[in-house]
Amino acid sequence: MFKISIIVVSYNTSDHLARCLGSIYRVERRVAFETIVVDNNSQDDSRAMLARRFPQVHTVESNTNLGFAKGCNLGAHHASGQYLLFLNSDTEVLADTLEQLAEFLDQHAEVGVVTSRLVYPDFSDQGVARSFPRPANAILGRNSLLTKWFPNNQVSRRYLLSRHNLSQVPFEVDWVSGACLMIRSEVFKTIGGFDERFFMYWEDADLCFRVKQRAWKIFIVPEAKVVHYEGKSPSRKARQIVLFHRNVYRFYRKNYLRSSTDPRNILAIVVLSARAVFLVLADQLKRFVAKGTTRIRRMRPSRCIPQAIRLHR
Repeated sequence: MFKISIIVVSYNTSDHLARCLGSIYRVERRVAFETIVVDNNSQDDSRAMLARRFPQVHTVESNTNLGFAKGCNLGAHHASGQYLLFLNSDTEVLADTLEQLAEFLDQHAEVGVVTSRLVYPDFSDQGVARSFPRPANAILGRNSLLTKWFPNNQVSRRYLLSRHNLSQVPFEVDWVSGACLMIRSEVFKTIGGFDERFFMYWEDADLCFRVKQRAWKIFIVPEAKVVHYEGKSPSRKARQIVLFHRNVYRFYRKNYLRSSTDPRNILAIVVLSARAVFLVLADQLKRFVAKGTTRIRRMRPSRCIPQAIRLHR
């Protein structure tokens, strides 16, 4: 039996997938592991690349794009490891991260889930090891404008635990990103895996919520590091925004409310819908302005000058 089963779900990310797998196999590991790639019907050269460069990888091919949660469950079905490590294809595993995470679970029987410090390419923390969200995080979330303007506000500090705790000592959190999430196989089976109603986004928060309900602890090991080149799977921005907010609502409705008639349910629908519409419109405006700027830059000077004169008049 393998110690670790590494499960990577990929959709049209051939180059990033190659870098991810290369980082896993680049060094000799002190722990027995297997790697399972679930290909969500990629239309690029992902499958050919895997066969050519990583024949040791167990590839599970899907005829449709299953999404992240369902893809992870499919990969787990083929796994035989004591620990399951769910890893995004746009990540790069550094040094002895696999060993550090597995050793932490070996030494702490009360811990069900563990993660590394997930960092951007410049090694700044991504803030994805968090406490469970509160309503205020709708405007003071990880990537919200107010958080960027006021990064040290108390709401964000309580929420973005890893971003504001730069200690190298492992510490407990509520929720970690599915971009790098190691869980005991027995725990994963006990809670029923990922909820497949979450196509993408918030499936990791939901899984961690159920882990905590079973009295298992969730920890981050900061010395272990994984670089995350965030958001490399191709997708339309508007669709991502809608999926994100739909699953915020699904997570909230499933785990915090007992009844659809609860007034907070209506409030959540209204607020999240309004927020999603605002962000979609803001993104469309940004694209429109960027397209107009690009068009102006491409115009020849001989054409720009007469137009400028006409505008002046």
